[in-house]
Amino acid sequence: MVKKTTDDFTWDDYTEKHYEPEMFDILQTKLNLDMVITDFTETDGEITFNNRLHENWMELYYQVHKLGVKSVFECGCGCAHHLINIRKIMPGVDINGCDYAQTQIDLGYKYYDLESYDFANKLTVKDLTSSEGIKEMGKHEFVYTQAVTMHLAYDKAKKFLINMRDLSSKYVFLIENINAHDYEDLINEVFYDFERIQDGRYISTGILLKRRTDGSSPKTGVPHFMNSIETNKGWL
Repeated sequence: MVKKTTDDFTWDDYTEKHYEPEMFDILQTKLNLDMVITDFTETDGEITFNNRLHENWMELYYQVHKLGVKSVFECGCGCAHHLINIRKIMPGVDINGCDYAQTQIDLGYKYYDLESYDFANKLTVKDLTSSEGIKEMGKHEFVYTQAVTMHLAYDKAKKFLINMRDLSSKYVFLIENINAHDYEDLINEVFYDFERIQDGRYISTGILLKRRTDGSSPKTGVPHFMNSIETNKGWL
């Protein structure tokens, strides 16, 4: 696979030209999706979503709920609707995140009452293709991104993933178009001390990684990560 050398978008005007229109024209109008969860049930530890949600989103919420993590960090949180939904289904989880642009986060205040959630003031502006300030951002049990690295040049995607690794104390979850990069190569190189967990419910292309704690050699027993060539568009 040829390595992508440029980003898919110009990020300084991405919110205005792409992200905000997509929220309404595609997600809410064309696909008739609910951005914020209002109806779900939990029976014997299993969660069922009754809203119209994208399958990628349900997979994310399902994994967070199933693993019972105590803290999450979204890398590229956008309008923070995923974090809002995680708060709704898991009120006790510690929530944090960042985005490249304040204009992205501002949409959460504009449309989804982000100011009413206790984690809102913890969301920060950060370019995760730079390692500057990563240590000061702390460690988080479940670190994830959704439809971000697939839009970056290969070298920038690698730096982004390295920072995700360094932010995580236990899990990393990626929901991306796996055909956008050679993710098998990226993961084997960056997440050498993680193992792949095969446990998707709503999608087969999510990449759930767990940090090894058995003291084994980082380069020993690296699994074959990609078992599917299914394209995952990764909406928001």
